[in-house]
Amino acid sequence: MAAMRPCLLPCLSLALAAALLAGCAAPTGPTGPGAAPGAPPAAAATTLASEQRRLADALEGTPVVVESTPEGRLRVEVPLQFSFDKGRVAVKPPLAAVLDRIAIGLRQQPAFEVRIAAPTDAKGAGGSLLAQDRAASARDYLIARGVPAARFVGLSKAEAAVIELVVFDKH
Repeated sequence: MAAMRPCLLPCLSLALAAALLAGCAAPTGPTGPGAAPGAPPAAAATTLASEQRRLADALEGTPVVVESTPEGRLRVEVPLQFSFDKGRVAVKPPLAAVLDRIAIGLRQQPAFEVRIAAPTDAKGAGGSLLAQDRAASARDYLIARGVPAARFVGLSKAEAAVIELVVFDKH
C-alpha cells in the first residue's frame, strides 16, 4: 500500500486536468438532434421576438403597430399624423419617442439591420422625394442616437400613410 501512495497525488492531478480540459472542449450553443454544426445559440433565434415584446409593451396603448412579418422580421408602423407635419421632414415628438425606443434595441443588438419606408402626404402630395427625405430624416435621427449608419439597408416610399421600420437579423 505504501508503494501506491506516491502515485496518488500525480494520478489525481492528471485526472483533474483531464476533466477540466474535457469541460473546455464541450460544445456551446444548441445541441442534440437537428442542431446544425456552428449554429448560433438558441437565444439568438429569439432576439427579434424579445425585441418585439419589449417594443409592444413599451408602446401599448398608442396607435403604433408592432408586429412580426411572415419572413420573421419585426415591423413597426407609426401613423403619418404622429410622424411628420404636412410637407415637412422634421421628426415630430411622438415619432421621436418611438425612434428612441427602437434605437435602444439597435444599439444592443449589433446583428440587427433596418429598412425605413416613409409616406408622402395625403393623396401622394410631395411625391417620392418627400418620402425619401422623411425616411432619411428618421435614419438620421437614429444615427444621432448612436445607431451606426452601416446598419441601414434601405430608404423608400411607404405605400400606406405610416412610417414603416423593418428590423431584421442580418445572420
